[in-house]
Amino acid sequence: MANVLIIAEKPAAAEKIAFALGKAKVIRKHKIRYFLTESNGDKLSVVSAVGHLFTLAPKEGTSFPYFDLEWKPVWQVSKKSLFAKQYADLIEELAKDADKFILACDYDIEGEVIGLNALRFLCHRSDAQRMRFSTLTPIDLRNAYENILPTLDWGQADAGETRHYLDWLWGINLSRALMRSLEALKRRSILSIGRVQGPTLALLAEREKEIANFKPKPFWQITILLKTNPAIEAIHHKNVFWDEGEAKAVFERVSGKPAKVASIQTKEQIVQPPVPFDLTSLQAEAWRCFKFSPSKTQQLAQDLYTAALISYPRTSSQKLPPTINYARILSALRSQKEYSKEIYELSKQENLKPKQGAKSDPAHPAIYPTGEVPKNLDAAHKALYDLIVRRFLACFGKPAKKLIVKFIFNVNGEDFHYTGTKITEDGWRAFYKKFLERGQEDLPALKLSELIDQTTKFLKKQTEPPKRYSPASIIKELEKRNLGTKATRAQILDTLYERGYIRGAKSIEVTQLGLELVKVFAKYAPDILSEKLTRKFEKEMEEVRNRKKKKENIFYEAKNTLIKILNQINLHQKDIAEGILSALSQSKANVLMQCPNCGKGQLRIIFSKTTKKRFLACSNYPECKTTWPLPQQGVVKILSKKHECGTPLIQIFKKGSKPWTFCPNPACRESSNQKG
Repeated sequence: MANVLIIAEKPAAAEKIAFALGKAKVIRKHKIRYFLTESNGDKLSVVSAVGHLFTLAPKEGTSFPYFDLEWKPVWQVSKKSLFAKQYADLIEELAKDADKFILACDYDIEGEVIGLNALRFLCHRSDAQRMRFSTLTPIDLRNAYENILPTLDWGQADAGETRHYLDWLWGINLSRALMRSLEALKRRSILSIGRVQGPTLALLAEREKEIANFKPKPFWQITILLKTNPAIEAIHHKNVFWDEGEAKAVFERVSGKPAKVASIQTKEQIVQPPVPFDLTSLQAEAWRCFKFSPSKTQQLAQDLYTAALISYPRTSSQKLPPTINYARILSALRSQKEYSKEIYELSKQENLKPKQGAKSDPAHPAIYPTGEVPKNLDAAHKALYDLIVRRFLACFGKPAKKLIVKFIFNVNGEDFHYTGTKITEDGWRAFYKKFLERGQEDLPALKLSELIDQTTKFLKKQTEPPKRYSPASIIKELEKRNLGTKATRAQILDTLYERGYIRGAKSIEVTQLGLELVKVFAKYAPDILSEKLTRKFEKEMEEVRNRKKKKENIFYEAKNTLIKILNQINLHQKDIAEGILSALSQSKANVLMQCPNCGKGQLRIIFSKTTKKRFLACSNYPECKTTWPLPQQGVVKILSKKHECGTPLIQIFKKGSKPWTFCPNPACRESSNQKG
């Protein structure tokens, strides 16, 4: 009998693994739980990490810029992570009696790094066997154990370490360089920029620039409202008139004249089923249907995965392989009454196969429901689960059919067009109908040469600037440009919000601070914003994943590139600092409210040249000397929500801590006690 130690990524996963492999016993030690069970004569101890137990940090004795890094326990780097020490101590203790080690963290680069660090620093082992699974259902976990991989996925492990190393190098060194440039002018502010943050901010700023430089151009349109049943509105065949005189002449020619049905053209169109969700398309669809932010969708999906309700969500795949056993999943889903009717209809189809997309992922299939019955889901989790299930069912549906009808009306020699659509066969739409934007359309029954009364409309319009990105559309654009990863893009966007570089929940606007940073970097350190450079490293990390390139080569290249950028910042330190300070003083994100004392100025976040401290002060100084204190640590964000005293609330973000929300008004009794 062998003593086997299985290391999971999180406590909930450890519990599911233990009970999937046998009749498990719960053991409490160091105030946390682990599990004992048996399989094939072996004694299994199943324990978990709590995410990353180790993090990168500069080696002792090194100074800025930091290039010599080492893995350190998270509780030594941040006091907020002290809870993780109990889990690490338990793993280390159980490892002493283990003969065999199995890594059962999530099968991705993060899970591989979490497991690798636990093995080498706590278990003092250089390798282990590897369970590979895409769901936390008992059947998949047992299958992963029975078909265990002999070693870690070293491609994932090396790629994960490479990403951690590059992101840490870029983030800490560039952010520190920016803040040092401000300190040289006796100013202080919390700023950051990262390897993918820079190109993402530049992309958003470019759209902002297009909008600002856009010059609207007037145009005219002429439509006719036909008195049919139902009424329809047709537009002149030219669609747009750029000459007002020409538009007026046509309007006068057709006003008050009957419309003759000149042509009726019909065409049947086949509409194929949708492809399964990968993470990006799920985020886009959840935004469209529920206005969930990408990060919220990602967290909700992770929760559903941990509850064994869906497969692993951080996937790029749009393919559902037969190995997931379509029939078993559909049969299990049929027990949920809200889907029983749809699955009964699917059961009538022969040769049941899902529509497959073009994208694939070597680690995981597309997102799919496991068939496990949900329990006690709140409204948001339930909505996302329902979306995933119905998309899964729709993938198996038959193609839909629709009839496209194009009418051409002639009014005193001028042609007007109207195109309508009528669904003739629902097909897959029947399974996804609640999430479709447009349903059945009623079209009038018309005959050729029929004369119809109409009302003519003369419309003056102007061209509009390009739309700002939404949180969902920028995630899709980042994927298209190969910036970031499926797992990190939402987090990158959240960081830009937290830093005050962008704002707007539905339509992303770049703040004055964000625009100024892009302007300064573009002039003095353009590599910070380089999509080409970021894509290059993304490609090379994929080559590490595929064992075509060594991580050490990328470390060397990254160090040299970063030294070049830091030299650029140092050379233009004063110009960069002055540009940033100008943006900080002008930024609307730094304005709290109108001064309650003088009523003329605005309370703004100010950075003192002499004390190097920040505080709120009236812009009407020296006439008004109103000042309010602020915490000196953390990133400040002014919220739109107000305290009962009428003062906007302020939120402080510190790494490793929950945001602290408070009222900054010294006269408010709760200003120092309110938590959020």
